[in-house]
Amino acid sequence: MSNLNQNIQASHKVLSLLEKANSHSERIIDSLPGVFLILNENFEILRGNQTSSDVLGIEYEDLLRTQFSTLFKSEIWNIFDHYFKQLNKDNIDTKFELVITDHRNGFGLKSFYWHLSKIKDSNNSEGTVYALSAEDVSELREAENRLSSIFTNIPLGILTIDVKGKIEDTYSNHLQYLLDNHDLKGKSLRELLFNPIESDLSRDEIQGIDNIYNCLNKDEKNFDLLANSFPIKIFFYHDNNKKEGKHLQISYKPVTYDGLVKRLLIIIEDRTAFIQSEKEQERANLLEKQSKAIYESAIRDPLTGLYTRLYMADQVEALLNSHNRHNIADASLVLFDVDHFKEVNDTYGHDIGDKVLKDIAAIILQQARNTDIPIRFGGEEFMVFLPADSQCGFLFAERVRKSVEQLVVHAGSECISVTISGGISSHQTGEKLEPLIKRADQLLYKAKKAGRNMNIEEAKLA
Repeated sequence: MSNLNQNIQASHKVLSLLEKANSHSERIIDSLPGVFLILNENFEILRGNQTSSDVLGIEYEDLLRTQFSTLFKSEIWNIFDHYFKQLNKDNIDTKFELVITDHRNGFGLKSFYWHLSKIKDSNNSEGTVYALSAEDVSELREAENRLSSIFTNIPLGILTIDVKGKIEDTYSNHLQYLLDNHDLKGKSLRELLFNPIESDLSRDEIQGIDNIYNCLNKDEKNFDLLANSFPIKIFFYHDNNKKEGKHLQISYKPVTYDGLVKRLLIIIEDRTAFIQSEKEQERANLLEKQSKAIYESAIRDPLTGLYTRLYMADQVEALLNSHNRHNIADASLVLFDVDHFKEVNDTYGHDIGDKVLKDIAAIILQQARNTDIPIRFGGEEFMVFLPADSQCGFLFAERVRKSVEQLVVHAGSECISVTISGGISSHQTGEKLEPLIKRADQLLYKAKKAGRNMNIEEAKLA
């Protein structure tokens, strides 16, 4: 009797342990994060977890014996049915990705990665029993789509090369355009990017290409030592067609594992438009510089550096028009002439005469303001137009006269001195240039007649 009691007690303990184990397995199934279902050979649900209930949109209590095929549209169920048949035929677990309606998220479509297998040693009363699980990979796919969109649209050539310098299968679409090649996977970077232009590369650039390969599968410190030698700017073309070439700028970034460079991330930017724009700007600047030089040569007297009569036609007219429109209060003209200049030329020669003119012009330029317009009118005559009245013009003329009076010009072993005379006239509103010059010339003539080395101002004469 005692043995019977012991057997009964033992049986109760075994049953209790089995119940606890079954309860524990139920909790494990319910806590699984993804979809988990057990189906019989008629595709009735024998067991499912809470996530399955939520995703499929069916109450948890109603999962049992629900026909799995009724939960989907026919086109979706046909895909599931195909994989069930494939599993029965091959007896190999099947994995596939399929988009279904997720009832958790407002009936939105989400991508799930499914795993279908047979449960061995199951109760034959249900026939073949299947385990079907699924993981929500929709966020991963969205991230991949965003990355793919970037790779598709970003105007950069992005690629990675492996330890053998071969292009890996992930690269941007723009790279195909840059290299004019749609078959890049597994190709050598050197073969595609550098070999077509090898004849144009310097010895240092070729060594830099070798160094790209020398750093692969080596310590990352080796990359740091060699990176400065890598080619970073090249003119790329192929089939000797330089007309269709592109100016490319290249940057390199190591991808390391355990301190070794296992990949290089390479970014290639097409700088052709920018460089062509720079060249166009350089050409425009050169043309502008040449134009300015031509203009300067036309408006600047080569001997004295003063403006020519050509410049007077534009700038002096603008000055007088400003006075006519009352934009400036006054305008005046100083007309200079070198005293006895013909005697200097006759006695010492034209070279010395030119030096006298050049030295006097330097004094005029030194005394003139930025707003004044100094002109070599012809021969030994100089004009200075000022945006000021004749009194200011007279003071300016006196500074020039006194400086010229102190000028010493060396003519071989001799030292010669010269003087200058001037006439100063005030512009009258509405007056043309010719009468203004004529009045100044009359005043200059009076200064010459009065003994030279003097200036006569129109107001003082009146």
